[in-house]
Amino acid sequence: MKILSTLFLLALLTGSIHTTAQVFQIDNGHTSITSKVMRFEVVKVLGRFNTVSGVVNYNANDVTKTTAEIKILSDSYSANNTDGENAIKSPVFLDSKKYPEITIVVKGLAKNAAGFDVKADLTLHGVTKEILFPVTLTGPSIDLPTQKQSIGIMGKLVINRQDFGIKMAGKLPSGGMVVGNEVEIEVNALAIAK
Repeated sequence: MKILSTLFLLALLTGSIHTTAQVFQIDNGHTSITSKVMRFEVVKVLGRFNTVSGVVNYNANDVTKTTAEIKILSDSYSANNTDGENAIKSPVFLDSKKYPEITIVVKGLAKNAAGFDVKADLTLHGVTKEILFPVTLTGPSIDLPTQKQSIGIMGKLVINRQDFGIKMAGKLPSGGMVVGNEVEIEVNALAIAK
């Protein structure tokens, strides 16, 4: 009887360990990952990646232990301008045929005054760099259409494209840059419990 009680207690403890992280799946239809970059030193061009997938392992007991893996199809880039889209997808920039995926692997979160800082590995153009950027998490709360739990992830970061091997350095007649080095990225993601 004592052995059975011990085994039951172990089973409960093991079960509680495995249920601390809940798996949420990225909902592509309600997720946007956008980028802004300066063009001809006049205006920032807004682009959007239309195909995003991945999972978030949300740890309700300790949110800092939440992890995620997000995949973005580089060929899904759109900017309401066919020539511009083709240029960004070309070997000069993203080289989407050679590097079809951009990935963000979240390794953990750290609490800050306004929310959390995400520590992640960003792989872009075949180069992986560790990034740290602030995010706001919302939820979990019920998603009415699916009747499942959902969470929201919102954050912004700035990267230098040169750090990821995107070296295009064309100059304007004035001597200015054709395309800026700084890329502003904004993440607005919805993830729904599996």
